[in-house]
Amino acid sequence: MTQLALQLEPGLAQRYRDLRECFASCVYQRGLGRVAAAVDVAPSNLSQMLSGERNLDTGVIEAYMAHFHDTTPAAFMAARWLQDAKTLQEQARAQLPALIAQLNRLVQEAT
Repeated sequence: MTQLALQLEPGLAQRYRDLRECFASCVYQRGLGRVAAAVDVAPSNLSQMLSGERNLDTGVIEAYMAHFHDTTPAAFMAARWLQDAKTLQEQARAQLPALIAQLNRLVQEAT
């Protein structure tokens, strides 16, 4: 049995509201027409899928990832849903020094 090791991009889960927004960002970085042709969907249909007017088929996302070798949508889902409590706690601890420094600066400016 092999164990999967994930390197999650910090903040990826917080950068986007949902998978649709993450995928839309990926699509618009590469160009709507180019991506639409690659996933065999009309550009207007893809645009409607990204805006929420139509159902966004997971097959479209998979075809995008396969064609462009961009796993950002999958990494977003992993970052959003596969982090354990220990990882979340470590991330929170890592943010504390910067927050404490910022708080100290604000206290000094306020007094």
